Amino acid sequence: MLAFSAQEKRFVLLLLVSFLVGCAVNFYRQTRGSESLQVWHAQQRDLAQQMNLMPVAAAQQYSAQATRTSEEPAYSSLQRKDRLIRRINLNNATMEEMQQLEGIGPALAGRIMAYRETNRGFTTVEQLQEVKGIGPKTLARIRDRVCVK
Repeated sequence: MLAFSAQEKRFVLLLLVSFLVGCAVNFYRQTRGSESLQVWHAQQRDLAQQMNLMPVAAAQQYSAQATRTSEEPAYSSLQRKDRLIRRINLNNATMEEMQQLEGIGPALAGRIMAYRETNRGFTTVEQLQEVKGIGPKTLARIRDRVCVK
């Protein structure tokens, strides 16, 4: 009835094997693929949480080693980025905003605010050097983070 040549039989066998391999791969993806994808998503979530919690762990380690009484605040990655990009206006910055500047603690932030109130604000960033405790090095360190408006 159906007489196939040897070459046709090999071709049909190749098609059949290819079909079976494709079915096996599809079955594996449906059963195992979703599990490994879920595991990968869980690993990514854990990694993201570790990255967001890293400042807290660093602050705890630092406070255990040093005699500092206040802990570093924990910031999310977006808050850290915003803190690095945003400039602080010296004429209307709060105490907390000033303390975000490198090398500015509560006492120095208070002196900056007192200077601002007695001199009716800052007209230039260089006026910061008139505040006791701020010299050329400190000003150079925070110059790109502050502005006067």
